Amino acid sequence: MEFWLLVGDEENWERALAENIWGVTRVHRKTWEKLGSGDVVLFYVKRPVKGVIGVGVIKTKFKQDKPLWRREIESGKVIWPYRFEFEVKYALPSSDWRSKAVGLKGLKVKIMGGINPIKDLRKIEKLLAKLDEEWNTNLINLVKPKPIAKPKSIHEEMKDKLMELGRLEGFIAEKEYQFPDIRERLDVVWRRVQASVPTYVFEVQIGGNIHQALTKLKHAYDIWNSNIFQVTGAEYQEKVEVLLSGAFHEISNVLRVLTVEMINELYTIQMRDHELKKKAGLR
Repeated sequence: MEFWLLVGDEENWERALAENIWGVTRVHRKTWEKLGSGDVVLFYVKRPVKGVIGVGVIKTKFKQDKPLWRREIESGKVIWPYRFEFEVKYALPSSDWRSKAVGLKGLKVKIMGGINPIKDLRKIEKLLAKLDEEWNTNLINLVKPKPIAKPKSIHEEMKDKLMELGRLEGFIAEKEYQFPDIRERLDVVWRRVQASVPTYVFEVQIGGNIHQALTKLKHAYDIWNSNIFQVTGAEYQEKVEVLLSGAFHEISNVLRVLTVEMINELYTIQMRDHELKKKAGLR
């Protein structure tokens, strides 16, 4: 993200804010080429205002051969061909420009016609803080890094997909289902009706303590006679098979091992089937 000061007269800014477009001459072409989507731009009006009257964010750049501003229309020539569209984050109404514009005195920012880079982040932060104070805005948030969304773990992704698959099949699907007699929870269960015991039980274990997962599945089978499924990564299938041939041999014939790939494929097919039936009016 870069920061730019856009400098123009009152008339040009009135037109620019009406269209959400700014332009520069051929002299500023190289600077224009450096502009990027998401860059922050400060709207500065020259004399007699001499101050910032708004803030925006660049959306797209384009070259235009159609006159837009009055000088261009009157001369029949395009003076500012290198243009870009911006989204206004805040702008003073034109009636307040002369009384509420914020000057740049003390910031030592270059003010030349057209467009000027502001490379000192501290100056930007200081200026935005001043604008927020004067205008009661939250423009400082434009320079604060946005939190990066934590990607969903495979474990959670599998549980969510099993939940959706259960609903598509007409079951009551639940996460973290509490056993009635022990202090353990099952990742996902499907029940036919609210008062019934789980018909299908799923434990998702992408590595880690597979022994514990199988223990819970065995208990579900013992007390409810549920259909039990262990979801795991393909690389852990062998470990599951070893446990089923030993300590958990009693459920080796009833437990089904599903891989992450199988769940993903099943989910894709079922969602596609659901959408097609919905479009056809069968749902």
